[in-house]
Amino acid sequence: MREAPNWYARKYNSIAARSRETDPDAEFHIRQIGKQTHASRLATVAHGDAFVLDLRDKGGIAMSGAINDDALTAVFLWGEGTTFNGQQSPIPQLRILGPGTEFKLEMPGSYRLMRIGLRGQMLEALRTGRSEQHDRYWLTPGVHARPFVPIAELELQQKLLRTAGYAEVAARRGYDLSAGLAVAASEAGAALALLLSNAEDPSIRVLSSGERRDIVDATLAIFESRPQVPVSISAVCEVLGVGERMLERAFQERLGLSPRSYERQRRLRAAHGLILTDGDRLSITEIAMSFGFWHLGRFAGAYTALFGCSPSETRRRIWVTVSLD
Repeated sequence: MREAPNWYARKYNSIAARSRETDPDAEFHIRQIGKQTHASRLATVAHGDAFVLDLRDKGGIAMSGAINDDALTAVFLWGEGTTFNGQQSPIPQLRILGPGTEFKLEMPGSYRLMRIGLRGQMLEALRTGRSEQHDRYWLTPGVHARPFVPIAELELQQKLLRTAGYAEVAARRGYDLSAGLAVAASEAGAALALLLSNAEDPSIRVLSSGERRDIVDATLAIFESRPQVPVSISAVCEVLGVGERMLERAFQERLGLSPRSYERQRRLRAAHGLILTDGDRLSITEIAMSFGFWHLGRFAGAYTALFGCSPSETRRRIWVTVSLD
């Protein structure tokens, strides 16, 4: 019989208090940036070979460290001004950090961090269950941010939040939820292992021209500069001095989708992030319009096509899960 899960759900009002916590999958250092008053809520559950963490923070923080050599972790991190290894991270995006991966995070304002980690037998099963090429990809140091199916990301988020929600209820109400915590953490870890084991090996694409890579990078920078409004692709082409067909080919070669699809999907993911963060107080209409979706029916249709359920259904699932009412 496995041991009972290790868990806690706590609030902090200082960096010093946060720094006293340890992590079974990583070594890290935290320091404050800026002069904001720090406030955070952290819930973690470790059981068997799985580790789940959900963190909500306010106040400028910088964090650096590395994943342990015997662990792998999946991370959703987003917030205004937030950077992940120097790259902007304004919306939820699944990143896989292989064993030994170094990371450097800066969160100058409010942000959300959600994680699922694997180690032990779960990690070994992932290592031996697929081809050697697959193993070199997921299980080598590095941040692997290859796009995943949004529906699968949502299912992973739900299992993670369900686990963290149990921990928060147990802390708040004094219930003994050890059995539920153990099952929820195991299910979250298994969901991540299944997602990785079923993911196709990434194809290695060699760009025929460095100019195409530069074009894509410049376009992404334009998208990042206006995160909450639609960006005209024709205007991007005019600024960069390229034709739409050239931009289309460059995006397809590097990212596997068109620039219009990328730009719209980015805003849909941002809206999804706001549902996860503030869906208990903002209406779907407010969320959609804050990211430039003025036709609510089209927004709902595009969101459903991407995530597999409507925005209102997502909000119901997430916030019923979190509150456990």
